[in-house]
Amino acid sequence: MKLNPYDFGACGMVQMFHGGTVNFDTDGIAEGVAICRIPKGTFITRAVAVVKTAFNAATTNVLTVGFKDGKNEFLASTDVTAGTVGVYKKELFVEGGNNMEVYAQFTQTGTAATAGSAEIYLEVVPGPET
Repeated sequence: MKLNPYDFGACGMVQMFHGGTVNFDTDGIAEGVAICRIPKGTFITRAVAVVKTAFNAATTNVLTVGFKDGKNEFLASTDVTAGTVGVYKKELFVEGGNNMEVYAQFTQTGTAATAGSAEIYLEVVPGPET
């Protein structure tokens, strides 16, 4: 886990931060690993995956990011081409509610990957106080 959002109580403050880096061999990546923690009630407005090294499993390479249940609310299987180096962005508006842990998951088929690395960035804004 990389960062605690800065001065998160500031009204209307939108922040982009590095959520974490995952690799093809990150421990637990096939089930999903927590990459960062956000405050309750946070809204996620953009997700970015920067594939620095292509994931190279023989048949499919799928990288997703989200909360524990689906691990794909921010970046789904069709949002990132994990087998190709590049920047993949998605505009969204997801209310975090009571969710605080953000997960990344890499799944593959065919011969297992021997390479692959991606940086995950999130743009967030605090929700209204209740």
